[in-house]
Amino acid sequence: MARGAGTGNGIAGWRAGALLFPALLGLGVFVLSPAVVSAFAAGTDKRLTGPSFHWVGTANLREAFHDPDLGKTVVNTLEYCGLTVIPAVIVGLALALATQKVARGRGALRLALFLPVSANLIAIALIFAYMFDPSPQGLANTAVGWFGVHPQNWLGDTSTALPVVALVGGWRLTSFVFVVYLAGLTAIPASVYEAADVDGIRGFARLRHITLPLLAPTTIFLGVFTTILTLQTFETVAVLTKGGPFRSSSTIVYYIFEVGFTGSFRIGYASAIALLLILAIVLIGVLGSVLGRRARARAARAESEGADLAVDGAAGAALVSLGAGPGRAALSGGTGEFGGTGEFG
Repeated sequence: MARGAGTGNGIAGWRAGALLFPALLGLGVFVLSPAVVSAFAAGTDKRLTGPSFHWVGTANLREAFHDPDLGKTVVNTLEYCGLTVIPAVIVGLALALATQKVARGRGALRLALFLPVSANLIAIALIFAYMFDPSPQGLANTAVGWFGVHPQNWLGDTSTALPVVALVGGWRLTSFVFVVYLAGLTAIPASVYEAADVDGIRGFARLRHITLPLLAPTTIFLGVFTTILTLQTFETVAVLTKGGPFRSSSTIVYYIFEVGFTGSFRIGYASAIALLLILAIVLIGVLGSVLGRRARARAARAESEGADLAVDGAAGAALVSLGAGPGRAALSGGTGEFGGTGEFG
C-alpha cells in the first residue's frame, strides 16, 4: 500500500511538473533571461548599432544621477503618479461605496465600470487622442468652446500634455481600483455593521470608524500596486505625445526607450536606468509589504472587536425588548470601541 501511494504521488508530481513547465519556460525565456542580460549590459557601453562593447563598471549608474533629462522624466513620472493614483483611489472607493447601495441594475452598472480595465490601452489612447484633437472640431475644444474658451492644443502645450496623459491613465486605473475595493467591501462581515447599527453609528461616522479602517489593507495594496504600474507607464505617452513637447510628458520608461532604441542606441545606459527603476520598484514593494502586514493586523483586531460588540449589542437589545431598565441594558451593552453606551432607556 505504501509503495502504491508513493507511486501515485510520483505520477502526480510529474503531471504537476508537466503542467508548470510551459509557464516556467516562458518565465525563463521572456523575463529572467532578459533581466540577466540587462543587468550585465548596465555595466557596459554597449550600443544597439555595434557588436563590440567595453566594460565600464558603474559609469552608467553615475551618469544617470547627473543626467538632467533623466531628472526631468523622474519628476514627470512622480507628478504623473500623483495625478493618477490619488484620484483613482478616491473615485474608485466612492464608486464602490455607491454601487453597494444600488438595488436594481447593480450587475450591469458594475460591468460598465469594469469595462475600462479590459479595454486595450492603445485603443483607449487613440480614442483620447481624437477627443483632444487641437482643431476646433475636437471634442474637448468643442466642450470648452461652450464656455467661451478658445481651442487649446492640449497635447502640444507643456502645461496640459502631462495632465491629459494622466487623465487617460487615471480613467483606466479607476476601474481597477473600483473592482478591488468592491471585493474588499464584500469581505467585511455583516456583523460589524450590525454592531454599529445597534450603537447608533451610521452614515459618515460608520465610514470613518469602521469601513475605512477595515479597508486599510486594501488601500495600501492599491496604493503600492497602482504606483508600481504608473512608474512603468509607456503606451499612453508613446501614442499621445511621444514625450513632448520638450520632454514635458516623458516618463522614465519612455526615456529608457528613447535612450536605448532611438538616437544613439545606448543599450548599456538604458539598461542602467532600467536597473535603477527595478530597484525603486522593489523598495516600494517591500515598504508596501511591511505597511500591509501592520494594516492587516489592525484590521483583524478591529474586526474581532466589532464581532464581540455585535454579540454584546444583541444581548442589550434583547434585554430592552424584554423590558429591562437602563441599568441592566447598560451592563449588557457595555461601552465598546464604537461609542455605544448600552443605555437604551
